[in-house]
Amino acid sequence: MSQGKTSRGIGSAQPVEDADQIRLVLDNLRTAETEFPIKVEGTHTLPYMARLVALGPGWMDLKLIRPLPHELAPGAPFEMLLATAEQRCRALVEFGGRQAYLLYRFTLPLQLMPCDQRRHPRYPFRPREKAYVLAQDGTLPGHGLAGPLVNLSLGGLAFRVDRVLRLDDHLLIKPGLGFFERGKALPLLKIHDLPKLPLFDARGKVAHACERGGEIILGLQFGELNATELAQLQEVLTLREHMKHAPASILTSSGREPRGGASAAEGPTGLRVSPAGQENPQALRLLGRRTTDILIALAPGPVRDQVFEALRLAGYLRVEAVDSLSQAMAILRAERPLANRLFMTAAESLRPEDRADILALQQDLGDLHDLPVALLGDPAPQEPDPAEALIRSLPIPSTETQAWLEALDELAGLI
Repeated sequence: MSQGKTSRGIGSAQPVEDADQIRLVLDNLRTAETEFPIKVEGTHTLPYMARLVALGPGWMDLKLIRPLPHELAPGAPFEMLLATAEQRCRALVEFGGRQAYLLYRFTLPLQLMPCDQRRHPRYPFRPREKAYVLAQDGTLPGHGLAGPLVNLSLGGLAFRVDRVLRLDDHLLIKPGLGFFERGKALPLLKIHDLPKLPLFDARGKVAHACERGGEIILGLQFGELNATELAQLQEVLTLREHMKHAPASILTSSGREPRGGASAAEGPTGLRVSPAGQENPQALRLLGRRTTDILIALAPGPVRDQVFEALRLAGYLRVEAVDSLSQAMAILRAERPLANRLFMTAAESLRPEDRADILALQQDLGDLHDLPVALLGDPAPQEPDPAEALIRSLPIPSTETQAWLEALDELAGLI
């Protein structure tokens, strides 16, 4: 009898051709429901993100996030990139046909070819650069993560975790490495202030986490990027590649020409202040705005539309409106507002008995729940009464000026 091929470990540099070992890797992918990229071999098109949902004798069924072209013929060669515990592996398979909507059959790979763990070049970002990351996990009540960008590639990024914010009550927590479980989904992922790209939106998942000098560095893998997102990211990285080869005397660390000579780059204005740190908590404030529920009692019309637009541009996205104060009070009594609830109404329409009703509701909520109230457009705002600390007069929010925003953030407990 002929002897079978000697099995090599996945972590070795040689291709793995043992059918049982290949099937074990594929079965682990199926059980873990791990997403991985697959694309037509030899092309530079955007890869499809896939999950392995079924294994059979000589075939596997993959569930894709977007459909393959209808004209794709059976037998077309595809390339998969699989992540094992020790190594990333490249595998070649053939297209077998469509099984159902977004469900496609492929042949099993004959070998797994180990490839570089870092499939895409990674470009470092220095501490004095402004680029920083905001992320939100998919759990309930949910957590917001913030910190400066450490490196970036087409496949993902790494950033230093300066702050972790519990989103239901805006409480800062200090998690250990175990908090960042590998594979944890991050449905909201934003990179702010990349060169020539003020904001980049994506989704991702945790690839790894490590502690370095008492700081946690979190590596994230991007979810599937569309053509526009890929082009935006590629433009940023192309600029970084040019910077890498440019003389140091020409570019500052941010990739921009210095305006005032060397001293301009080295002076205090060139030093980065962490946007998630104590000196500038703007990153956490933005996360807090996104998770604050605002209920507005205003009659339909231009003023309400103006308030909606101003709140949206400021980052307050969870806004609900009703037409009258009585409707709003019914909602607030029924839902028992939590700590991230804020109520807004017009000052001119508030009667003394209405104000007493609001105060009674605030007292009923007890010490654990607050209901901040913003009275919009008070013609003669006064210093807040200590007994009514959670009722404030505010200018009507406007896109023309942001003088109201600091006061609203303070009332919402974000500063």
